[in-house]
Amino acid sequence: MKKIIITGNKNLSNLINIFEDIMNNIGIDYEITEIDNNVSIHVFDDKEDMAYYVISNVDSEIKTAHIDIPSYTLITLGVNKKSSVTMSSLGGDLDTSKTLIYCIQREIYEENIVIEPQEIPVFVKSKWGHDIYNIMSAVTAALIVDINISDKLKKIYF
Repeated sequence: MKKIIITGNKNLSNLINIFEDIMNNIGIDYEITEIDNNVSIHVFDDKEDMAYYVISNVDSEIKTAHIDIPSYTLITLGVNKKSSVTMSSLGGDLDTSKTLIYCIQREIYEENIVIEPQEIPVFVKSKWGHDIYNIMSAVTAALIVDINISDKLKKIYF
């Protein structure tokens, strides 16, 4: 099982909608809720041990957040060279659709698997809006839930 906390984002209902749109038809059982200005995703799988992850938007003003979980993997995201996850380019018309080049700059350790540094083109639906932080957060959470989603992100237009 996995628990993912996403912190530092605005418009959390939009973030939840993007995540659910990406996860549509993946077939993984999860529960997603908004708690204390954070999004919490609980993934149910056949593993007995719980793995914890925190995805933090480090470009936003970090408010004091009490994250009541044991040891966790911290994944930072932002539009800067020090974040674990960023975007390397954005193409298209912001009002219709665009392609975001989602970039993992450092290895992310996900249980017994390593998500290697890579760039993944993500077709962004216009209904997702303009908040690149919500898009990056949702894609990062989806990768943690199912590492194979990167292949789907490259091939499928949502």
